Amino acid sequence: MDPAISRPRWRVPAAVLAAAALALTPVPAATAAAVTTTAPATVAAADPDRAVSVHSATSTTSVQAPVTPDLVGPLDGQATRAAGAASEATAPSADAEEAAEAAVAEYWTAERMAQAVPADGPESTSSGATAPGAPGDATPAPDTEPGTDPPAPDAEEATEDPDAPTVIAEPVPAADADQDPQASPVLDYSHTNGKVFFRDQTDGRDYVCSGSAVNSPTGRLVITAGHCVHGGPGGTWHANWVFAPGYDRGPGHEGAFPATSFRTLDDWIDYGASARGFNSDVALVTTADNEEGETVVEAVGGHGLATGGSHEFEASLFGYPTNRDSGERMWACHGRTGTQEVEAFRFSSIT
Repeated sequence: MDPAISRPRWRVPAAVLAAAALALTPVPAATAAAVTTTAPATVAAADPDRAVSVHSATSTTSVQAPVTPDLVGPLDGQATRAAGAASEATAPSADAEEAAEAAVAEYWTAERMAQAVPADGPESTSSGATAPGAPGDATPAPDTEPGTDPPAPDAEEATEDPDAPTVIAEPVPAADADQDPQASPVLDYSHTNGKVFFRDQTDGRDYVCSGSAVNSPTGRLVITAGHCVHGGPGGTWHANWVFAPGYDRGPGHEGAFPATSFRTLDDWIDYGASARGFNSDVALVTTADNEEGETVVEAVGGHGLATGGSHEFEASLFGYPTNRDSGERMWACHGRTGTQEVEAFRFSSIT
């Protein structure tokens, strides 16, 4: 099997395109405060030679990923990385940045990962609302031959489809294409998918979400939900954030990738668990290297990214549902999406 085949393109709403394009440029270490950007009518895509038109301006905010003081200990004081440093003088030095990232990676032991509270679960202290169209029960991948992928739409048909999405980035395999497969109930398992771990600074508890590596020029992007980087109205940016690709009853052998910066849509920050908020509940995270000095895409490969097009398409959903294997193993469901309308916002869900 071509390693890239198991890393299909993420389909995201058109509004997310601006966030994807803007996230390709990391937040400078000397950023004085959170960077809020309103995307123009045309924004640069992952390919610098391409430009993609979006129908309306999209406001996003980007910050350095915070690290809490208890992890960095008695360092020089600069390693405490707050979201939006007060000034260039208080911005962490390069050495302090590396120390903070190493501290975050070291903090997330397999035991702590297993004890983290699902951010979408009933114990979560966030809004607790359920996203429109969210399935109540995950189903395993269809009974196909191991190592094969779910049926793809006919190529000629896709080419002629006027509602075909705009492709921003193509999927790529890991630098080590001979990566060993990992046991999982998912037949088209990919190490590009994994778990996200963080501390909610509002209640001080450790939480878990899921995310996926996405191909980009830097090879450092992870896509996840907006609520996995920010608590929404009344909340703040999460801290001590890492991505653990290939998680299966414990972290994969690729290691952990600490966050260096977050970018999410302001509608999630301002409206949270509402139809308008869920319509923007997505985030892109720039990550640091793992202990081997690899970027996340070098280590595990990356999904492609596409936007726009029809609300109906063949889709595969990957995640760690808490009602299956206590959330410790990846499960998936495949099918054709349908459209659900909630408060004038349209959502796609597996039918």
